[in-house]
Amino acid sequence: MIQKLIDALIDIVLFVPRLMFSLLVDAVELMLGWLPEIQIVDVQNVFNGLGGQLLYFLTVFEFGYGLTAIMTALIARFILRRIPFIG
Repeated sequence: MIQKLIDALIDIVLFVPRLMFSLLVDAVELMLGWLPEIQIVDVQNVFNGLGGQLLYFLTVFEFGYGLTAIMTALIARFILRRIPFIG
């Protein structure tokens, strides 16, 4: 009996925040519908358009490895900042 009363009080207290969150989500969904559709470019065609000199320098500078290392470091920093007492 007391548990049902406590649950009812919690539902009453949380009604307004839940309603505000619902309205916020509906507003964001509506605004996302206003965004135009983006044409996705085929990546293979982009790389076929690169010149031989640019591909040479990307290979010399190990662009693939560097991009992977940078993304890994950024993801690790993001995860570490989420740990309490560390970030």
